[in-house]
Amino acid sequence: MASTSVYSCISILLLLTCLAFVPNAGAKESFTFYTYHNKPPYFSTSNSSGREDQARTGIYRYFVDYLNARVKDIELQLQLEFSPRVRLEGDLRKGLLNGAIIGVNPLWFKDKEKKRYLWSTAFMKDKDVVVVKAGKSFPYAHPRDLVGKVLALPRGLYFWGVSERIKAGKIQMFETNSDLQNLGMVELGRVDATIMSILSVQYFMAQGLSSKALDLLDTPHDQYDRKILFPKNKRRQYELLKHYINRALNDSDWLNKLKKYGYVP
Repeated sequence: MASTSVYSCISILLLLTCLAFVPNAGAKESFTFYTYHNKPPYFSTSNSSGREDQARTGIYRYFVDYLNARVKDIELQLQLEFSPRVRLEGDLRKGLLNGAIIGVNPLWFKDKEKKRYLWSTAFMKDKDVVVVKAGKSFPYAHPRDLVGKVLALPRGLYFWGVSERIKAGKIQMFETNSDLQNLGMVELGRVDATIMSILSVQYFMAQGLSSKALDLLDTPHDQYDRKILFPKNKRRQYELLKHYINRALNDSDWLNKLKKYGYVP
């Protein structure tokens, strides 16, 4: 009897060991959307007290939550993380990017023809505006009108028609770490202008930045779609998600979230 009991215990232990290594059929694959836009209202790694908060709120967080609520029946669970652009571009070149990049545009990645990467449709439309000190406006219709000016711009970002002229020495630039820093330099008269998204300007003004200290030039600097870049080796995830992303701009639930940030379709 003792021998039978021992064998029974061994059999049960072996069965439990085997079950521990059987994949959970209901488990979902974690898939990461990366952003290098560490700025409100899109994403922020800090909360109002300045502590690390990994984007509990913000447009990109809301879009990840929006998608997660709609992909319940597929095997993906989406995450959102910040990573510097230099690192993301390096991983893209090496084929090591284990995820996708949210809130970007083909022109910013030298992929106008959309052949290097897989691109979603737009999940929002956006525009950049030129911000100047109140009373210091100047005629603006094209980036050439910024020739001879001094700008404050975030480090590492591309601005259509401006980055090229900066490289050619026709526009002087102070590289900074944030949009808020740029607005401060404009307000103090240290630079002629800065460029940022209209939603960011509206966000900072809603947070207490005096609208009387700044003017927005009438003509936008640029208008563009924000999309999601998928490396070609992430085609399976792209195919699983594209239907849900494609529908977003026609979904009142998503549009209502955007409107909370002053978004105008």
